[in-house]
Amino acid sequence: MPSRASRKPKDVQEVVSDLSSEELREIVASAVDRHPDVERHVLLAAARSDGDLRELRREVDRGLRTRRFLSYHESSGWARSAQPVLQELRLAAEKAPSADLLALIERAVGHVVKVIMHADDSNGTIGDLARELLDLHAQLADTQVADPIELAKWMVRFSCEDQDFFEVDPVRYRNALDEGGLAAYRQAIEQRNAEGSEQFAVRFARERLAVLDGDTETILTLLGGDLSAPHQFVRVCEAMAELERDEDVLSFALRGIAQTSGWQVDKLYDLACEVHERADAPVEALALRRQQHERAPSASTYSTLRRAAETLDAWELERDAARAALREHDRGSYVDALLGEGDAVTAWTVATEDPTWDPGSYRRIHLAEAREPTHPEQALPSYMLVAEEELHQTGRRAYARAIAILKRAHRAAAAADKDDWFADELAKLREQHRRRPALIEMLNKAKLP
Repeated sequence: MPSRASRKPKDVQEVVSDLSSEELREIVASAVDRHPDVERHVLLAAARSDGDLRELRREVDRGLRTRRFLSYHESSGWARSAQPVLQELRLAAEKAPSADLLALIERAVGHVVKVIMHADDSNGTIGDLARELLDLHAQLADTQVADPIELAKWMVRFSCEDQDFFEVDPVRYRNALDEGGLAAYRQAIEQRNAEGSEQFAVRFARERLAVLDGDTETILTLLGGDLSAPHQFVRVCEAMAELERDEDVLSFALRGIAQTSGWQVDKLYDLACEVHERADAPVEALALRRQQHERAPSASTYSTLRRAAETLDAWELERDAARAALREHDRGSYVDALLGEGDAVTAWTVATEDPTWDPGSYRRIHLAEAREPTHPEQALPSYMLVAEEELHQTGRRAYARAIAILKRAHRAAAAADKDDWFADELAKLREQHRRRPALIEMLNKAKLP
């Protein structure tokens, strides 16, 4: 007979499935008496079965409101505690979509927005909750439960009056709005615009209505402006892509590439290449990626050029010129590209040929890691240098980073038969930082010589 200690504990789900209905009722009743959250779940489940929204409304009002200020850490906890309410709303939307439920979700969003107004939501957890509720609202509206006119009124009120954190997109709601709701929404937005409103929400709504209408002239006016900067061309191209007008996307992207400059031009190259990819034109995409890399070489343009060339098995033909352009423009990015391709020998040569060039700690570590397997004696000084740089800072985090690097140095010293040299250097380091007891303690615990 197996001993009690050797028995494998049963999975809780197995135990629950083996219990009778009477036993489960007894357990739940006991849990309800002792745990308010269990009571809440039981009442919500019962209300869900009956299609009764009153209990869910109480939970929305209780679980999605607070009058106190929420600190950074409290915001995350509050958002997590609100998730069961969101889940119940989702289940209700799946089981019994209705206009009343849509109104309840609007009420829930309103509560969450008010919470954000007196909370430190730097990590965005409460904002994420609001976005999830808005997404659920749009999904439920798609089931045609909404009165189009009332929906239009809520969209305008929520965007232009209640808050200025979130937008509701008329393109997303076009099916739920129908012709009547869309006309009411358009009229309300245009009235605000005629009154001289400078709200972002009004401008956003007009831009999205132009996309909904497929109105090229208005898209160019609102999104393109004077077409003097790359971001203006990007916005026009994205609108044309949404309308599936690839010829226009390509035309405006190429115009923007030719007429503007700056880091956002890379996005225009991306949009143009995506058109060629959809048209199964890899040669044209490769030509654009080559032009992009030659125009402003970087590790990113090198990588995208390589992917485009590999699609045509042409990287061998492109590589030397691509590397030359990158090396001339940015030695650091060139070294990164070489390391990324596994060419440790060339990367090391380029990085060390000019003793005055500083690759920086992050790149120096990667160079040492790549060099260590074949030349540990060359990697060792790099490790030691970075460890010393880490110790320019104080605190246990800096000490931990330095010790992790010293462990790599110890490994390289052993491989290079330089244990004595490493021990001497570490002794000097201990003496230099003898007034840092926390560091000395951590070095001792790491069992470094």
